[in-house]
This record gives sequence, structure tokens and C-alpha cells, in this order.
Amino acid sequence: MKGHVVLQPGRLDAWSGHFFKIGRRSYVMFMNDAALYAIIIPAKGLQSLSSLLKAFIPLVASLWESHGASFDRENQSVIVLPRTNRALIGSMTDAIRIFRHIHEDNLNSGTETDIQKVETCLNGIPYKALKYEQPSKLLGRLLSPPG
Repeated sequence: MKGHVVLQPGRLDAWSGHFFKIGRRSYVMFMNDAALYAIIIPAKGLQSLSSLLKAFIPLVASLWESHGASFDRENQSVIVLPRTNRALIGSMTDAIRIFRHIHEDNLNSGTETDIQKVETCLNGIPYKALKYEQPSKLLGRLLSPPG
């Protein structure tokens, strides 16, 4: 993305993913490497990388487009690599712990966990790895047109 400065080590076009379970349900959390913005997808029915990408790519496209950035849904390269950024790994672990806590609170109160509300919560939390900036605000700044 020409003209954009990435403040966090990592690329704006790179995402890290992690499969995890809460109770009997499986989820995938993706976290943007530059902004630590989280997207959560229920993993039920995702049987392959192809099905996972069919669920994930439209969410990223919608997110980019909501910030006025362009995103070509049909022309994306995917490379699967192990994560090595310890700050990213720690931030993702913290986000999953928060999701678990929210889910347990909802279970105790007899309400269903709303994934969009969890995402909004996670993306509004200031992360140390971002010098205590919120992922939603940082991503908005990174995706806004230069000038």
C-alpha cells in the first residue's frame, strides 16, 4: 500500500490467525499484524484453507472499504508462515483470554455471545504493543487516504 506508513512492525496486508475452542465451539481469530485489529470467525463448517479464506476475505474487504481503502477480493496472495513476532502472539493470546472471559460472563447470565460485540470490544482496547493505542483507531488512520 503505497503512501502508508506502518507504525507497528509488521505489514498492513499481513494477518495472523489462530484456531481455538471455547466450550464446544471452535473459532478462528485473525489479527492484523500492523494494527492488531481482530476478526473472529466461527470455525464450524470450515474444512479447508479455501473455505476459511472464503469466510475471511470478504470481512477484510468490508473492513477496508468501510475506511475508504480499496481491496481487490479476487486478487489476493496467501502465504502461511509461523508467527515469530512475540508482541503479536502475546496480544492475540490476551484477546483470546478476553473473548473467553466475555463468553463465560454471557454463559453465567444466560445470554448468547455476540461475536461482533466481542470484536468491537477487542478493537477498542489499547494494546501495549501499539504504545497503548486502540486497534480500531490505528487501522482507521493507516487506511485513510494520504493527504
